Amino acid sequence: MRLGLAVTFFFAVVATWPMAIDPLGGLMGHPGNDVWNHVWGYWWVGTQVEQGFLPLITDLLHFPGSSRLFFIDTFGALWTLPLQKLAGPVAAYNLAMFVGFWLAGFAAWLLCRHVCNERFGQGDLPAFVGAAAFAFSPHLLAQAYNGITETITAGTLALTALATLRLVERPSLRTGLVAALAGALCMLSNNYYGLFAVLGAAVLLFSAAVARWERVDWRGLPAPTLVAALVAAVLVAPALWLLAISLEGPDAIVNRDPDFVWRQLITHNVTDLVSVFRPGKVYSPDLKALHGEELLIVTYAGWVLVALAGWGLLSLRRWRDRLPWLLWIGCFALLMLGPYLYVAGDYATIDDRKIPLPFLLFFDSFPIFARISHPFRFVVPVQLGLAVLATLGARRLPARWLLPVGGLLAAELLLGSPAPWPVSRSPTEIPASSAILAADPHAGAVLDLPMGLPNLERAIYNYWQIGHGRPSVYSLNEPDPEILQRSHLARALRVAEAGRLDRLPPLLPDLDLVVSGRALAALGVRYVVMHQRFYIRERAETTLTLLRVALGPETTTTETGEHVWCLQSPYAAETPE
Repeated sequence: MRLGLAVTFFFAVVATWPMAIDPLGGLMGHPGNDVWNHVWGYWWVGTQVEQGFLPLITDLLHFPGSSRLFFIDTFGALWTLPLQKLAGPVAAYNLAMFVGFWLAGFAAWLLCRHVCNERFGQGDLPAFVGAAAFAFSPHLLAQAYNGITETITAGTLALTALATLRLVERPSLRTGLVAALAGALCMLSNNYYGLFAVLGAAVLLFSAAVARWERVDWRGLPAPTLVAALVAAVLVAPALWLLAISLEGPDAIVNRDPDFVWRQLITHNVTDLVSVFRPGKVYSPDLKALHGEELLIVTYAGWVLVALAGWGLLSLRRWRDRLPWLLWIGCFALLMLGPYLYVAGDYATIDDRKIPLPFLLFFDSFPIFARISHPFRFVVPVQLGLAVLATLGARRLPARWLLPVGGLLAAELLLGSPAPWPVSRSPTEIPASSAILAADPHAGAVLDLPMGLPNLERAIYNYWQIGHGRPSVYSLNEPDPEILQRSHLARALRVAEAGRLDRLPPLLPDLDLVVSGRALAALGVRYVVMHQRFYIRERAETTLTLLRVALGPETTTTETGEHVWCLQSPYAAETPE
C-alpha cells in the first residue's frame, strides 16, 4: 500500500509538473479556458460558508440582481477549504488538481491490483502499468489544460468499480456500505462520474450474472446491494436537489435545458472516432478554429495502451474472464461517440442521413441524459477499462520489462498524445486597481473593460473579484450582459473594441455619452476600470477618449496601466456598506 501511494504520488508530480514544485506560482490550466471561473468558485464557496450561507445564491455576478448558482465543483471547494483559509484559493485550486491526479493513479492501482490478484495473483507491480495509464490519461491532462477541476477526480470512479467488485465477490453489510460511500463520493465529486459509476455497476453485476453465476452468493447479495443503493441515494439527494433547483428559473446563471444541450452535442462537444486513435497535436473538432476557443476535446486512447490491453485480453483464456471488461469498454465507448457517428471531421451519413448511435436512444428516453452535453467524457471509463486489461497484459511480461514498458506508455501519453504536457499555467497576479476598489467603503459594482474579450478569457475579471469583492456586471459565459444592452456608452465602446471605430468623428455625441455614464452610476455601478493590457494602442486611445467624454477624467491610473473611474450617483446619496 505504501509503495502504491509513493509511486502514484510520483505520477501526480509528473502529470502536474511544474505546478507540483511551485503551487503558488500559477494556476494549472490555460488562461483562455475555465481556470478563472473555477478558482472564483473555490473562493466564492469558501466566503459563503465562512459567512454562514448556503452557496446557492450570489449577487457578485450578473449585477444588479441576485442569481441562483450551484458551483459545479462545490465538493472540491469544500474539502480544500482549510488550505484556502491558510494559503488562499490559488493554493486550494492547485491542490485539487494535484490530489485529483494522485487519486486517479492510486485508485486505478488498487482496482488493477485487485482484478489481477483475484484471478492470477502477484498483481502489485503490473498494476502500476494500469495506474500510469489512468494517471497520465490524455483526457485528464486536457481537462487540466481546460481548467476544469471536477473532471480530474476520476479516481472516484475507479474506487466505485473496486467497491462494486468486492460487493459482488463478498456480499456483506460492510462491503455494501463501502460501495455506498464510494458511489456517493463519485456522484458528489462529479455528476458525470456518478452516472458512469451507476452504469458501470450495472455492467459488472450483469457480467457476474452471465459469466459467474455459480460463484456469486445470490442469496446474500440483494440485501447489501439494496443498502448500498439506499445509503448512496440518501447521501447524494440533497446535493442533486440543490443542483436541480439552481438550473431552473429566469435567475439561474447556468442553464441546461434540452435544447441548449442538443445544440452543444451537435455543434460543439463532438467526439471524432478518428481522434481516439490519432496521435500528435491534431484536434477534431478544432474548437479554436471553429469557435475561437482554447478548450480541447481529447479522447486519444494511446497505441501502447491499446496494445497492452489487447495482449491482456488475449491472455485471458476463459470468456468469462474477458466478458466484464469487454462489456465495460464496449458500452462506454459507444456512448462516448455521442448521438451520431462523427468521423474525420464530419458526420458519417447513409443516404444523406446521419448514422444514429445508442447515445441518441438514451437522450430521448432518459431525462438525465438530456442534461449530458459532454459525451466525450465517457472516455474516462473507457480508459479505466483499458488500464485494467493493460495490467493483465503486463502480468505476462518478464519483470525486468515492466519499467521500460511503463515508461514507453507514459512517454506516449504525455508526449505523443494530443494533450498538452507540461500543462499551461495561468498568472495569479491581481492588478493594483483591485486594492483601490477594496479600500472604498461605499457600495457599488464594477465594470471592467474591455467587454469584447472571449467569454472564458473575460472571466479573469471574476478572478480579480477575489481582490476587491465588488459585484460585476458580467455573468458566467454570458456574451452581452443585460445592464449593458441598453447603454449608449456600452454600445460605443463595443464598436470601438471591435475595430469598427478606428477614428473618432469630429463631433462626439457628448450629451448622450454623459447621460449614459450617469445612468450606469444610477444603476449602482461604482467603478469603471479600463485594463490597457488588453488593448492595442489605437483601440486604447479611442476607448480612453470615449470614457473621458462620458465620465470625465479618470480618478486614478495605476502603474500597471489600469485607468480607474469612480462614479458618483446623481440620484442617490452614497451610503457606506
